[in-house]
Amino acid sequence: MIQRNILKAKTFINNSVLKVRKNNISSDRNKSLPGWMVFAKEVLRNPKAMGAACESSPKLAKAIAEFIPLDKPGCVVELGAGTGIVTEALLKHGVTPENLISVELSSAFSDFLQHKFPQIKIINGDALHLKDLLGEDSNRVNTIICGLPFRTLPNMHVHGIVKQIDDIISNNNGIYMQFTYNLGDSSPFLPHHFKRIDHKIIWRNIPPARINVYKSEQ
Repeated sequence: MIQRNILKAKTFINNSVLKVRKNNISSDRNKSLPGWMVFAKEVLRNPKAMGAACESSPKLAKAIAEFIPLDKPGCVVELGAGTGIVTEALLKHGVTPENLISVELSSAFSDFLQHKFPQIKIINGDALHLKDLLGEDSNRVNTIICGLPFRTLPNMHVHGIVKQIDDIISNNNGIYMQFTYNLGDSSPFLPHHFKRIDHKIIWRNIPPARINVYKSEQ
């Protein structure tokens, strides 16, 4: 009986080691893959959580970056950075690496981003706990950019994320930017004191996307 338990324990340990090694190899391979392939793998793995079948286009990323006020002190937080199309546009626009923070739930995307942008802060975590993830940095946020697929997430989860965004933006007198494939004017998940101050539709994106920019008038 004792020998049988020892054998089971050894088998469990060996399988665990193999699983860890396999995950590490998979992670390393993701880092060397092109962004579109990493994105495609995540779509196949969890299509509902992705909310899109294609990466954001450079046109959309550039338009988002152009809304960022470079003369305002503080940092820019990107929620749902994916493979870094928007991240790259923000850096090209002039956002400094020390003032850019990308928050990404997918570990595959986080590893890819860390490899591609070693100079910026990448946080692998759920935006539902945004203030805790940011820590002291939450006090210096001037802009939050959100590309999360709110329409496919549970309502309670969405309201929790929006509450975190609201607290940070309202306290810092910052701006909130959301890009969505819903081309309508309404954003039912946002609080009433979020007033849209600008917007733009990018037709040359698959699918076409709308950028909405808000300020809190609370």
